Amino acid sequence: MLDRLNLQFQDVSARDWKLLVSLLVTANLVTLTSLSWLVLSWVSMPHSVRDRVLAQAPATRTPMPTFTLTPIVTPSPTATRVGTWTPVPTVTRTPTHTPTPTETPLPPTPEIVMRAPVPAAPTPTPTPAHDFVATVRQLSPCENEGKHHLFIHVRDRDGQGIPNVRILVSWGGGEAYATTGNKPEVHPGFTDFAMFKGSYTLRLADLDSETVGPLTPDIPRGEMCATTGNPVANSLYHYSYEIVFQQVR
Repeated sequence: MLDRLNLQFQDVSARDWKLLVSLLVTANLVTLTSLSWLVLSWVSMPHSVRDRVLAQAPATRTPMPTFTLTPIVTPSPTATRVGTWTPVPTVTRTPTHTPTPTETPLPPTPEIVMRAPVPAAPTPTPTPAHDFVATVRQLSPCENEGKHHLFIHVRDRDGQGIPNVRILVSWGGGEAYATTGNKPEVHPGFTDFAMFKGSYTLRLADLDSETVGPLTPDIPRGEMCATTGNPVANSLYHYSYEIVFQQVR
């Protein structure tokens, strides 16, 4: 019994002993205070009252309760709850709003003022070297039909034939004159001159003109006229030319 009690006392901590002693001291103080009050009340009580009290049957003493030490149960250490690790949410960084670049307006296109084109200075017409310029064309086979002539036209600035104009025709070892207007059925400014081998040059005898030539019928090539079937429409010694002397000033 004592051993068990000793074991229980050993389980009482120093703090619990201090609490127990404090309770006992408090209880004794209460008891002493009560006894002091009773003694003072008895002493101050009048004799007549005190004698009457003594004459009464003594009250049965109420036994004081026996203080039974209750073993203090040492609480088992409460398990400290280990906090569950709560993962800290990763803070997702909100992307900073990049403002859309504002398109910088292009500077206004300068208005192009088109200047009126300056007309080019008229090219001065070259002054002809002669009053009459000459053009030459070889006749085709069907135009020629075997002839060997110089067909000469002399025209004024309006394109009209000029009669009575002498043309000097020269060749190796000789020369001759042909005069316009001798074949008026063609036009007044027309004449012709037959060639016989060799090379020929010609110009207006009495007017300022260009010199044409040399022109020759000595072309060793045969050309047939498909219309007439003439196989020698153009052939050796049978070629003809059309010459126009045009007045330009």
